[in-house]
Amino acid sequence: MQLETYISDLLYRYECVTIPEFGAFLTRRVSATIDDTTNTFHAPKKILSFNEQIQQNDGLLARYIADVEKIPFEIANKKIAKRVKILKSYLTQGETLTFKNIGEIVFNKEGKIIFEPAYHLNYLTDSFGLSQFVSPDVTREVYKQDVERIEKVIPIAITPEKRKSKPYLRYAAVALIALTLGGFGASKYYVDQIEQHNQLAQEEATQQLDNKIQQATFSLNPLPAITLNVTKQTGNYHIVAGAFRIKENSTKKVNQLRALGYKARSIGVNKSGLHEVVYGSYETGKEALTAIRIIRKTHNKDAWLKVDRSPSTYPVTEKVAPKGSLTSVNAIKIKEASENAQVSEASSKNAIDLDYSKNPNFVQIIRGIETVENGYYLVLGTYSDTSEKIALIKDLKSSGVTSINSFFHGKSGKHFIYQEKHDDLETAKKSLVADSLYKGKKAIIKVEN
Repeated sequence: MQLETYISDLLYRYECVTIPEFGAFLTRRVSATIDDTTNTFHAPKKILSFNEQIQQNDGLLARYIADVEKIPFEIANKKIAKRVKILKSYLTQGETLTFKNIGEIVFNKEGKIIFEPAYHLNYLTDSFGLSQFVSPDVTREVYKQDVERIEKVIPIAITPEKRKSKPYLRYAAVALIALTLGGFGASKYYVDQIEQHNQLAQEEATQQLDNKIQQATFSLNPLPAITLNVTKQTGNYHIVAGAFRIKENSTKKVNQLRALGYKARSIGVNKSGLHEVVYGSYETGKEALTAIRIIRKTHNKDAWLKVDRSPSTYPVTEKVAPKGSLTSVNAIKIKEASENAQVSEASSKNAIDLDYSKNPNFVQIIRGIETVENGYYLVLGTYSDTSEKIALIKDLKSSGVTSINSFFHGKSGKHFIYQEKHDDLETAKKSLVADSLYKGKKAIIKVEN
C-alpha cells in the first residue's frame, strides 16, 4: 500500500496528516514572494514540514483509506501499522524514504529524522493554475539626465509664443449659449402642452365610462337553496374519555378522537370545573354498555360511563319489588343464598349506606342500572363527586390493584367503584373475605334490573 498517494490527497484539505507511530506532515500557508536576484514571481503556497513527535492516531488517514478502498476502519489501521513497520526498517538500514510529491526522509548521523520537502507541487487550492514566472528587466529612460547635461553646456532661451486674437470665436460662443437656452425653453413648453392634452383626454374618457356604468342594468338570477342535514348527538349515556382543566386541551382531545372515527364532543364543565370529553352519547344504557366494552378493549381501558340525571332518564315512580321478595327495608332473606344473608334495598330518596365490615351475610340490592349486567359486585367505595372517584381509582392502581371498574346509580347520584363481578352469592362472599392487595373496605352489592 502506497501511503504517499493518500497523504498527498489529504494535504490539499488539512494542515496536519498523521501517520500513527511514525510522525505527521504539516503545512503552513505563505504569501506570494518575489526573488529580486532572478526577477521571479512565486504564487502563494503551502510549505511542507515533518514532525516526528506527533504520532497519536487521530483516525484521519485510516478513515480516508477505509472510504477509498471500501474496507473496515480496523483493517485500514492494520495496513497502516504494517506499512509503518516496513518504513522504520528502511530508515534503520540507512535508506532514504521518498514520498512522491511530498519529500524525502532520512536519518542523520545523530539518528534524527531529516525531511526535505518537494517544491514542484503546490498544495494550496487557492493558487490552482498559478505558476511562477520571470519578469524581464525594466530599462529606465535617461532623457532627462541628457537634457540637464546639455543645458549645462549650451544654455537654451525659451521665448513665449504670441498668439493672434480671434474675436469672432467669442461671438460664436455667445450665440451657442443663446441657442441652447432657447431650445431648452421651447422643449419645456412643448412637453407641458402634451401633458395638459393627455390630462384632458383622460378626464373625458373617465366621464364617458362613468356614464355607461350608470346606464347599465344588471340582472342576477337567485342562487339555488342548499339543504344541509346535520345530525345532532342526543342521549343521556356518555362514554367519558377524559376531563381537562384547560379548554384548549379538551378541544385537542376531541379532534384526536374524531380523527380515529369516534363521534367525540365536549359535554361541558362538571362540578369540579373540568371540561369533559366523551367518545359519544347514547339513548339507552344497553347501547352505551356495548360501546364502552369495545372502547375499553381496543382504545382506552380507563374510559367510564356517565349518566345524566334528568327526568327523561330516570322515572319518578320507583319500581316495586314482587310481593314477598322484601320483608323489611333493612334485611330479608335471599333465595339464591345457601346461608342466611341480610339484604337491604336501596331507596331512591336516601343515600346508599354500605356495610364495609366484610360481613358476607349482608348484601344490598340496587335497581334501575341499565349500564351493567345483573350480578353480585365487590364494591370498594361510593362517591358523588367524579374527581373523588378518579382519585380513588388512581390510588388503587398505584397499590397494585388493576381490575377496577365503575358504574353510576342515577337515583342516589353515586359512582360505585367495584373490583369484581360474580354471578352467584357464594363466589362473591369468598372474594369478600379472601386476602388481596387491597386492604381497605369492601361490600357486596347485588344489581337487579
